Amino acid sequence: MAQNRQAGPKTRGAEKGRRLGRGLAATALSSAIVVSGLVAGQTRAAAEPDTVSEAKSELAAIEAQSHKLDAQYTTAQANLDKAEKSLKSAEKDLVSQRAKVASMRKTLSALAANDYQNGNISLSAQMVTSGDAGQFLSRLTTMQNVSDRTKSRFQSFQSEQARLQTLEKQAASDRTTIKASRDSQAVLLKKTKAKEDDAKKVLASLTAQEQQKLAREQAAAAQSRANAASQNSRSEVRSDTSASPASPSGSSSNTSASGRAATAIAFAKSKIGGPYVYGGTGPTGYDCSGLMQAAWAAAGVSLPRTSQEQFGAGTSVSTSNLQPGDLVFYYSGPSHVGMYIGGGQIVHAANPSAGIKISSVGEMPITGARHVG
Repeated sequence: MAQNRQAGPKTRGAEKGRRLGRGLAATALSSAIVVSGLVAGQTRAAAEPDTVSEAKSELAAIEAQSHKLDAQYTTAQANLDKAEKSLKSAEKDLVSQRAKVASMRKTLSALAANDYQNGNISLSAQMVTSGDAGQFLSRLTTMQNVSDRTKSRFQSFQSEQARLQTLEKQAASDRTTIKASRDSQAVLLKKTKAKEDDAKKVLASLTAQEQQKLAREQAAAAQSRANAASQNSRSEVRSDTSASPASPSGSSSNTSASGRAATAIAFAKSKIGGPYVYGGTGPTGYDCSGLMQAAWAAAGVSLPRTSQEQFGAGTSVSTSNLQPGDLVFYYSGPSHVGMYIGGGQIVHAANPSAGIKISSVGEMPITGARHVG
């Protein structure tokens, strides 16, 4: 009994030690779980996408797609304008050509009647009195019994009749092109509206602070592109010797416009605040290439209609050697164009929501530049 009593304290001490050990182990495990949770939480937070960066990427993609749709609309408008002009000319020619063919047919009918009175009706009378023009023309070569004068008139009639048919085919083709262009424009407008809605949804998903951060990042990206443009290919020398030389630093920001370039810039800047109009060539509204075309036309320089065509006009210019009046092109295609006005800025018909305005030359990804004046 004494031994048991003597062993009791030791046993109780060991048991207490074991309980303490288990408590410490549990505390350590609990702490490890907490720390692990914090680390995991931080890892998850780091892995989550940056909302603002994601929105910026989405908006950049939407803007590029919108400009592409705008360019396609402009091409459709150019085709429409060309077809309408052709149709107007064809319809005018058709009126006079139909009258001419009718008059010739009347004259030939009189000749046929004369042949009949002289006992020489045979084929000539049959052909003129036939209501089938194809049959009428196919038998002309078989007329052996008409005079040389009559035969010559029949040949002239055949030629004029063929021209009439050509005009009618051209008019029909123009009408088909007009309808196809208008149908295409209707589809493109729907797609463009959908892109505008997508952009609004992206912006609406951001908080006020996120929208401010987005604006700062977009401005920084634009400035970065502008800086890259001024630094790119500094060693290149402009082939256009009539233009003013670039500033010693390689930047053209301090160069002022003169001559025709000044006239073109003055015209474009006079439209600032005006509306962007799909397919617009003025005077109440313009699309991007329509504004460039009208501005340089005011300076006596003819430009093609679309941004893609304008990209082939004039001479290529390094973005490090831009001069006021040069055209700066953006995105693939290219699908957008503006006019460099100096100071690292362009004037352009931006889009339906922004209208005609001044922007940083690096606001959008640059494809190239052209000197057209």
